Amino acid sequence: MARQLKTHIRSPVAKKESLCQRMSVDFVKKNSEATCLTCRSMAVDGQLRTLEFEANAAKWEGYNNTGEPRYTEMQVKFSQHPQVMTNARVAAVESGYSEVFSRTKSVGLRKQLAPLIMEYQEKAKSIAAISIARIQTELASMGFANVLDYFNIAEDGSLQSKQLNELTRAQASAIQEVKVVERQDPVTGEIRFVIGWLKLADKRANLVELGRTLGMFNKIALVDKRESELMLQEVPTDALEKAEDILMSAVKIAREQKSKNQALPGEFTKLPEPSEVKE
Repeated sequence: MARQLKTHIRSPVAKKESLCQRMSVDFVKKNSEATCLTCRSMAVDGQLRTLEFEANAAKWEGYNNTGEPRYTEMQVKFSQHPQVMTNARVAAVESGYSEVFSRTKSVGLRKQLAPLIMEYQEKAKSIAAISIARIQTELASMGFANVLDYFNIAEDGSLQSKQLNELTRAQASAIQEVKVVERQDPVTGEIRFVIGWLKLADKRANLVELGRTLGMFNKIALVDKRESELMLQEVPTDALEKAEDILMSAVKIAREQKSKNQALPGEFTKLPEPSEVKE
């Protein structure tokens, strides 16, 4: 029977590299089976394969009280890597795994750590909270920004730059470049750090982009709508009324024919009853 040494199960004959690369997993014979208690990789008949975490979590030692696996530091880095879903090899190398392991087993490691990867991706989405509504809000903040929002206007018409802490988040998001200068209040003598130079984001570009997200500048939609409106405007009112009368008459005739069980072109005609058929 294989004996446990540190984090792995070893035997004195064959050796097989485990997924976590901490130690090797050995086998006594061809049909033997050994499991790494760290990375949960199992070798059966000399072939290394991945176990399902959810199905086997309660069966293995090395798990915490909640039944969740204890991941190594490299596994956590690998799961959090931004390229883990697109380039597993690069993610593995930058997470600390060797080049050989990353080239041959990074895809298997990604399948093995799928629950952890999904968990981190869901957390990232909730933190970023990127949505169409938020993008439209940011575009609106830049597109509708007004330079007067960044100055205090006195009764005599004089302007005084605002401090950054006086701006709202929407006003601050519209600033592309800003330079803060030190100014002395002429009345109180207080030193204030105010906006000395300001450059707002391009209003036109952001308004156009906002309109596109709202479907306002769709060329095909605008052309279709304009053509339909022009066609109706060019038709005289009396002609439209006559067309409406013709349509209503056609609908009335169709309903009467259906009530008499008279088939219209393309419709099903009811067959006569056997008693009605003349021999």
